[in-house]
Amino acid sequence: MTSTFARYRGWMASLCCAGLIACRNDIAEIKAWDSRQVLPVQTTYAASFTYTDQGKKTNVLKANQLDRYEGEAPYFEALGGFELQFFDSLQQQNAMLTARHGWFYDKEKKLIARDSVELFNVRGERLETEELIFAQDSGRIYTDKFVKITLADGSTLHGMGLESNESFSKFKITKPHEGEWVVRDDQKRKP
Repeated sequence: MTSTFARYRGWMASLCCAGLIACRNDIAEIKAWDSRQVLPVQTTYAASFTYTDQGKKTNVLKANQLDRYEGEAPYFEALGGFELQFFDSLQQQNAMLTARHGWFYDKEKKLIARDSVELFNVRGERLETEELIFAQDSGRIYTDKFVKITLADGSTLHGMGLESNESFSKFKITKPHEGEWVVRDDQKRKP
């Protein structure tokens, strides 16, 4: 019996030594993996936020999922689709932006919308693009990507890049397709 116990004890000691040698954690590898792993500090589902300026509603954000991240450049990330409504000084909705994905950077007061982006105004006009940036402090909306604008009468405008006010009532296609020169101030002009 003693020899069996001694044999098992010998095997156990060997396994423990092998385990200690085989299981090694490199601190640099752990830190590298950990630093890449950025997790939200807050997640909200079916989120709805109202933004105000001096007590007046300026925007309403609705998102399927909204994650908040902290750090040197804190931001919110909207996942699974979102809608941003714009309101005028009389608190009447005058435009709406939708997209599948978005990021709002607190310090810069900037929203970046990507993937199936659409912007609608009160005249029934629709902008379609893959990326759109909204600078909240200036009320400016812009992109350098391909844009398609469907006017209320059903006609379409195409080009690369766009600058607009936040209500999408005044816009300019930066590089319109041949034959179109567009500055939206209630009419489309051709050269």
